[in-house]
Amino acid sequence: MAKEDLTELQSIWDEARRHIESGNHEKAIEIYKYILVRYGDDAVAVEYANAYLADLYLTLQKPDLTESHIQKAIKLKPENPGYRYILGFAYSYRKQWDKAIPQFEAAVKIKPDNGEYLRGLGWAKYSSGNVAEGLAILEQASRLVPDNANILTDLAVVSLSLPDMNKAREYAERAVRLDPANIVAQDVLHNVMVFSQRLSQSEKQPAAKKARTSSYADTHFIHRFKVSLKNNPDIWRIIDIKENQMLSSLHNTIFKAFDRIEEHEYSFFLSNKPYGEETEFTSLRADASGGKKLAARIRIDSLALYGGPKFLYLFDYGDEWWHEVELISVTRKVTRASYPKVVKKQGKSPLQYPKL
Repeated sequence: MAKEDLTELQSIWDEARRHIESGNHEKAIEIYKYILVRYGDDAVAVEYANAYLADLYLTLQKPDLTESHIQKAIKLKPENPGYRYILGFAYSYRKQWDKAIPQFEAAVKIKPDNGEYLRGLGWAKYSSGNVAEGLAILEQASRLVPDNANILTDLAVVSLSLPDMNKAREYAERAVRLDPANIVAQDVLHNVMVFSQRLSQSEKQPAAKKARTSSYADTHFIHRFKVSLKNNPDIWRIIDIKENQMLSSLHNTIFKAFDRIEEHEYSFFLSNKPYGEETEFTSLRADASGGKKLAARIRIDSLALYGGPKFLYLFDYGDEWWHEVELISVTRKVTRASYPKVVKKQGKSPLQYPKL
């Protein structure tokens, strides 16, 4: 590369960095795309531009574009562990744990003492159902980086799902002390306190009503939800669902519980705010663009990551059947019974299509 080109390229990199620091991500993206065109014959410039674009798209929660650009960077420099980590994070965002885990493992193999790479691997292992191994990896990450609030928050969520309330509270409180502005850490601490209260109430039941001890495989944490019609809260249903089932299963049960006859698109808004896109999980039919988070890819016990025991559920974007969903208890239970199930109903279901 000629000296004048090198000087110009360095100036362009600096300009893009300034835009990122000021929060103008779109302008930075324009610059990196310009580099791909202007310096397309320079492998190093192409590698870095694609890597920076992937990182920006990850920040903007656009995993498809993240994957596209980071794959190009990996092709040019496959031994870079940071690129593997970004790709693993993109897969994690889409809940594609089977794809995320090998990427995090590749990053950890190259840099085994990197706490952030271990954090990604631990969370992916836990989310895929391998709770014990995920917890062990996250604990290893925390030992390497004891002041990392994000690792502590993940540990709090895992401990909450076990549930080990003492550990969950300890991790969550430490995360909030280290990073008071961390909204996720604050939400997790709030949910730890709520769940602790629910479990404490459950444990006060008479001994005769408690389940007998059995194998770990048959032990579940049954989440009990109250689902009410938003415009008629006197009509509600109580639904029990296992911790390892998906949010889409809750939708299916609500559909049956309210005696509906025809499926439509739906969304859950875990922030409890109508049309709050950041915490929206939707049906496959509603995801025409391929850019939304799917209800079929989030476990019930992951809901503790969001803003409290209440959230919204919308069925049928045309007729807009809004529901309020409230978590009212979490009970540890030894059971082989089939879930989800409706355990109580109040009020007659309104007709899905009222007669005119």
